[in-house]
Amino acid sequence: MAYRQGWPSGGGPDECATCARSKSLKIFLHQSGCWENEHAVSFRATQCLIGWSCTRQAQQESWGRSGPLSPGPPGHPNRYQTFGILGFALGTRARRTGDVTDVNESIDCYQEALSLYPVGHPDRGGALHNLSVALDSRYRQTGDTGDLTESIGYGQEALSLYPVGHPDRGEALRNLSVALDSRYRQTGDTRDLTESIGYDQEALSLYPVGHPDRGGALYNLSVSLESRHRQTGSPSDLSDSISYGQEALSLYPVGHPDRGGALRNLSVALDSRYRQTGNTGDHAESIGYGREALSLYPVGHPDRGEALRNLSVALDSRYRQTGDPGDLTESIGYDQEALSLYPVGHPDRGEALYNLSVALDSRCRQTGDTGDLTESIGYGREALSLYPVGHPDRGEALRNLSVALDSRYRQTGDPGDLTESIGYDQEALSVYPVGHPDRGEALYNLSVALDSRCRQTGDTGDLTESIGYGREALSLYPVGHPDRGEALRNLSVALDSRYRQTGDPGDLTESIGYDQEALSVYPVGHPDRGEALYNLSVALDSRCRQTGDTGDLTETIGYGREALSLYPVGHPDRGEALRNLSVALDSRYKQTGDPGDLTESIGYDREALSLYPTGHPDRGGALHNLSVALNLRYSRTGNTSDLTESIGYSQDALSLYPTGHPDRGGALRGLSFALDLWYKKTRSISDLIESIGYDQEALSLCPVGHPDRGGALRNLSASLNSLYKQTRKTNDLSESIDHGREALSLYPVGHPDRGEALYNLSATLHSRYRQSGNTIDLIECIASLKEAASYVLSPLSHRLDAACYWISRARAHDSTSLTEAYSTSLTLLDRSVLLARSIHDRHARLTSKDFGLRLRDIVVDAASWAIHQDDLEGAVQILEQGRGMVFNQLGHYRTPIDVLNAVDEKLADRFRTVSVAVEELTLSNQTGSNEGCKAEDAVAMYVRFILNISQAENSTLSRYHRLATEWDRVVEEIRQVEGFETFLRVTPFTTLQKAAADGPVILINISQYGSDAIIVEAAGPPLFIPLPEATPSAIEALVLTLNQAVGGRVGDDESNRLLEGVCQGTWRIISEPVVRVLENTLKLRKGSRIWWISTSAACSLPIHASGPYLPDQKNLLDRFLSSYALSLSSLSRARLAYFPVKDISRPRLLVVTQAEAEGETPLPNVDREMIAICKQVANASVLGGEECTREAVLTSLKDTEWVHFACHGHQDPLEPFKSHFSLRTRDAPLTLLDIISTGLPKAELAILSACHSAAGDSATPDEVIHLTAGMLVTGFRTVVGTMWAMADEDGPIIAEEFYKYMFRNGPEAVDCRDAAKGLSIGVKKLRRRRGIPFERWINFVHYGI
Repeated sequence: MAYRQGWPSGGGPDECATCARSKSLKIFLHQSGCWENEHAVSFRATQCLIGWSCTRQAQQESWGRSGPLSPGPPGHPNRYQTFGILGFALGTRARRTGDVTDVNESIDCYQEALSLYPVGHPDRGGALHNLSVALDSRYRQTGDTGDLTESIGYGQEALSLYPVGHPDRGEALRNLSVALDSRYRQTGDTRDLTESIGYDQEALSLYPVGHPDRGGALYNLSVSLESRHRQTGSPSDLSDSISYGQEALSLYPVGHPDRGGALRNLSVALDSRYRQTGNTGDHAESIGYGREALSLYPVGHPDRGEALRNLSVALDSRYRQTGDPGDLTESIGYDQEALSLYPVGHPDRGEALYNLSVALDSRCRQTGDTGDLTESIGYGREALSLYPVGHPDRGEALRNLSVALDSRYRQTGDPGDLTESIGYDQEALSVYPVGHPDRGEALYNLSVALDSRCRQTGDTGDLTESIGYGREALSLYPVGHPDRGEALRNLSVALDSRYRQTGDPGDLTESIGYDQEALSVYPVGHPDRGEALYNLSVALDSRCRQTGDTGDLTETIGYGREALSLYPVGHPDRGEALRNLSVALDSRYKQTGDPGDLTESIGYDREALSLYPTGHPDRGGALHNLSVALNLRYSRTGNTSDLTESIGYSQDALSLYPTGHPDRGGALRGLSFALDLWYKKTRSISDLIESIGYDQEALSLCPVGHPDRGGALRNLSASLNSLYKQTRKTNDLSESIDHGREALSLYPVGHPDRGEALYNLSATLHSRYRQSGNTIDLIECIASLKEAASYVLSPLSHRLDAACYWISRARAHDSTSLTEAYSTSLTLLDRSVLLARSIHDRHARLTSKDFGLRLRDIVVDAASWAIHQDDLEGAVQILEQGRGMVFNQLGHYRTPIDVLNAVDEKLADRFRTVSVAVEELTLSNQTGSNEGCKAEDAVAMYVRFILNISQAENSTLSRYHRLATEWDRVVEEIRQVEGFETFLRVTPFTTLQKAAADGPVILINISQYGSDAIIVEAAGPPLFIPLPEATPSAIEALVLTLNQAVGGRVGDDESNRLLEGVCQGTWRIISEPVVRVLENTLKLRKGSRIWWISTSAACSLPIHASGPYLPDQKNLLDRFLSSYALSLSSLSRARLAYFPVKDISRPRLLVVTQAEAEGETPLPNVDREMIAICKQVANASVLGGEECTREAVLTSLKDTEWVHFACHGHQDPLEPFKSHFSLRTRDAPLTLLDIISTGLPKAELAILSACHSAAGDSATPDEVIHLTAGMLVTGFRTVVGTMWAMADEDGPIIAEEFYKYMFRNGPEAVDCRDAAKGLSIGVKKLRRRRGIPFERWINFVHYGI
């Protein structure tokens, strides 16, 4: 801290008016060799002065001695001069040694000198001036306000003796200004500061450019303006302060004795501006001036200590920005040296202790070294002991010691430290009355400490007080004040704490508002921006938990990423930024189920843990966070190693929190949860009992009113319910229900944790219903599950869990709400899949342990329930909604909006624009990563602009969730337009049945509750056909046999026998009951077209080839022309606006051939197939050999209507979107994702003469993800594919017969709707050939119109 100087003349810190006025003193000093220059006296000169005074006394025999340093008898003509010289010498020595005896004797000398100058004496002003300065110095040492009052009084009298124009007026103005500044620092009375500045400004006006005292006046005014800036935050005061400081420095060239003081002052002012603006240039300059100042004060110089302290503060500021431990180490070194210069009793020892205490506390926060913290507290206590009640620096010492004790409390959990800390904060506040410039910081500190105590005890009174103090602190810092940001952040944290306790959304909204304002105060580069980003990120995460708005969550992660980027490796705040970002990613994972978020979260948690070695106070929190994330991954994957690791980390965390530590409760709950998961895996009751013990202790730490009581009650309730299921002790169950009810009572509607409490209570009520049969418990159980599933503030995964259990309970006990339960589940299922970022992630979601395996039967079971409720139309709608979710959602982005365009062109454009951008990200090759996707085109750039996505948020995941949120918003706006109320909602049956315009569509539903077929016709109600033998186990048995037959594990004869058995079994349990209705009820003619849409494992069965395969009995192939469809909607879209064009130049056919792909078995018949095609299609273009690359094929597809692939095909069972056609090189195949990413509006027909092109995905059969489906999704209206491996020699046979039929009437009469018939003719030709195995001719299938 820079203090203004009050020495009588010249303006520098070492100046002395007395020596300038005393020729005898000058002569003596010259003779002794101690005179340095006109304005400075060395310490050796000071010692000589004292000795000289005593020698002169001894030489004057008539003087006598009244004391150890008596200047002579009263009345002697030189007595007043000697008193002045001796007072100056003693005061100078006191400045160096801190000896209060010297200070007291100096004042005695000045008082005696003043008594020799009565009112009216021409030298009275100088005597008043000297005494005023000396009293101010003693006040700074002792804090005695009486001295300060006297000092100001003498200064005012001195000034009154120097009217305007008097040569000594400037000196009097500066002296009085210094004394008033001292009183302002004690009382905070801004009138003193204003008056002080006024005197400084007048003094400066008396010293024009070139005046020898101008530098001192500039120095003083610079310091006083910096003081006012600290109070008001006025940037103009700070700018003026720096300008005056720079001018003062310019007046003191290198070698000038006052240059050091000017450097120190300017360094402090620049550091202040850096703290306000974050300008690192100011910071570098500040440190530079600090280093130069220190170089001017060698060891032994009286001002070296202050230079050390100033430079230490500047280095500490840089450390807080960059996290460079070198700066902190250097800062502590300077503080330690400074302290060594101030022995016990020195007036500056307290400030040196204060600085060193703060620096050691910072190092403890970085390294976790408790030795530093112990030292910090020790130095803080010693500093406080030096400032008795009433001392102007006592408040600062109280605040510093309070902060150090709070740090130890956070490390050890000792409530005694927290209580002591609060006591010091309360005393500090009492020291700063209303209007005092330091009152705001005292309020801030007390507010933070009370918030900490509330977190420990749950006492809402502390929290209310904390918020009150925070509001008062904020009111003291108007807009523009450099400390406003910190006050905003503190008040936001307190309000967030109250929100977490009460659930009041008003507190959360206010908290976010303050955080947003705080962030606006800290531009990019400001050292406090990281903390503002962190706070806002945490608050937005809280709001997302309350509202379920994933937009908030995306913002949270964006701010968290930016905050992390500000803390490079080695920065002390990096660990906290890592943990915060990890928690936000965990939250998004719970909402969306995106495994990429969870993987990233665990990575950040592991890095954070690595930053906190054993003994670090934050290690426990890092262990806890990593344990939670590993639990989540275990729940997803079932990987036992994750759970084992989690339990170990939880145990380590708990060991770091002894009884009484505020974080022990959270650690207990974390370990209990992990052990409960382990119990569910092992069923070891000892694990469960241990878990309950931890839950009971956790609850005991959360008395009524504690914000964590609800969570503790929920955990214990769930554990006791598990124990009851093991032991059947009803008292365990009763206690479980009681705890569950109390927990629910703590979470009113609107609280983010209410859903989980409802779910937990429902489980305990169901247990009691099963024990007692009391229907009241069942009714309440189902009502709780219904509310939990519908509670929008719960994570989507929790709502899905509740919906699944709702279905289970309703199915088993009370079916009245089952329809609603299924409807809710399907809506949640669709939403959950939609929230997955990429198409790969959506598929992974449907196959994951914690999602797909539990939910894949919901669609068919829901349809089965609707069927048994005689709601066939509803069953059709359910199957349409729940099957093929991945492709259906992709279809939403490609929804035609021509009608909307005519009604609201602007809204239609928004939908188109956002849909294109979402689809681009969905189909990108990213799989949950956070790297940027491919270069943005103009549309994506536009979307980024309208959504105002910041650079920090511009990761693939963040951009996707922001775009998905905007897409939802646009869809809702469209639904507000008259006539568009059902836009992209569940398609009504009357619309769906239009898909049967060219023939009936048969839906096969395989469910554990009964399998059925539904026939949909173009008009009229659907027809219901029970399939009692088509049980899931029967279907799975057929599929297993099919896989054996076509999987290459048996010989041809055996394969044919097995395959024939599959077709016979499929006929018996599925096709034959349907055919009876088609022929007998619908009177469908032979050869009519029919379409099949299957569910579950039945999607893999060759229904088109089913039949009795007995003499004189017709198979399905002999009765009807079978095709398959992905869905009713896809069939309708394929027919939409298709009109055959009678044009001899069309259709344009692209033949893609690759007989010798790299790494594949050669296909010698590919060329024969190509020749057969070209013989029938004159305008066919061929792409093969070296020219057959991925890029070439994708480009050529855009200019063709028909395409024929003759090459190797591969189905990827684990990642079906990587299924592909093999082209020229192995590393660049044409994948399913490539195909569906390409929009082909001209596309009509695709022939996929390749292996496995229509092979389903066994993990998600209802999704129908294969190359044939991809062709349909990308725009082809009709597609021919293969169900398994295709024989190379079959290609030319099928191709020749197919194209001969298609072009039978010439190119001008070609219609792609004839593809199914053309394929049938080719298959019959193949079937009639001798030696062709059964599996080869039934392999070919047709999809589409």
